[in-house]
Amino acid sequence: MPEQEFQTLIEHAIQGDRNAIGKLLDRHRPYLKMLTQRANNGKIQARVDDSDLVQQTCLSAIRAFNKFEGNNETQFIMWLRKIHERNIKDNIRKHIGAGKRSILQEQSLAEEAPPKGLLHPNTLSPSQRMMQAEESVRLAEAMMKLTHDQREAVRLRHLEGWTLSQLEEHFERSEAAVASLIKRGLENLRKQYSGKN
Repeated sequence: MPEQEFQTLIEHAIQGDRNAIGKLLDRHRPYLKMLTQRANNGKIQARVDDSDLVQQTCLSAIRAFNKFEGNNETQFIMWLRKIHERNIKDNIRKHIGAGKRSILQEQSLAEEAPPKGLLHPNTLSPSQRMMQAEESVRLAEAMMKLTHDQREAVRLRHLEGWTLSQLEEHFERSEAAVASLIKRGLENLRKQYSGKN
């Protein structure tokens, strides 16, 4: 999203324009879904739909928007991510049981081991964090334009670090079919980034 467009939406949202808040949140839904899939993978995925968690965060953000003090997209992304992390943790506690886990043992998404190919947020400068946050939103938007299987194959292989044998089992396809799925997904992502779609 161009900076000027974001600034206009933020100004309108601060003045209470719910349509502007909605547009801001819609722009970041793919990013929130990607974060949800990463955090939710293998924990409560069977019980909680990713889209429900994203919707819950959007509703939380609408209710708490008067507390947003930033003035650029990176600050908005970080604020939204913080709300989303809290909602994810709350849902995990609710479904796994708070008594079985100590809150002190929990980590934020930023403290977990970073996905392959991404730098850990704590080792980045503010400008690097800003660029990574914006790039993550752009990547999530591009991935949402892939077919479901391509998106899952690329996400699991390159963001979650799954092996080809794990993907074979997950998709119930041969190694060659899975490799082809990943290849097509990456080719389509490159087209998205180069604007050739």
